[in-house]
Amino acid sequence: MPSVTESVTIAAPVDRVYSFLADNPQGAVTFIPGLNRIENVSPAEAKVGQTWQYEFNWFGVVFAGQTRCSKLDRPRTYEFQTETGNRSTWTYTLSPAGTGTQLTLVVEYDLPESMVARFATKGTLEKMNQERASEALRNLKGLLED
Repeated sequence: MPSVTESVTIAAPVDRVYSFLADNPQGAVTFIPGLNRIENVSPAEAKVGQTWQYEFNWFGVVFAGQTRCSKLDRPRTYEFQTETGNRSTWTYTLSPAGTGTQLTLVVEYDLPESMVARFATKGTLEKMNQERASEALRNLKGLLED
């Protein structure tokens, strides 16, 4: 299973960054490129087992499905898995960095052959995914820094 890893330091306290990520899954549409929607979050409070529906445009191929929160360790780790659509695991790890937050995102994902065929090589698609992860963290940094 391919994966991407990106890190960023955000000039905001760990609790604020964690709350932005875990307490409002719908907020992800503001910083993750290609994420069109998140809806039907249940229950409303963040906890292991919380679910929601998503729609994601992966370089022109739209996947939709269900996501489930698989790990909450406030304020250190937030993890969820897309269970249907294109399967993936998104793990956010947070740690204090002075008065800010060091945030690392690891995304492990299935790589359908149809996606590889679209982009000629697995390496090209993996590079594009790495760039998207980097863009997501830059966007998040921009949203959270004062």
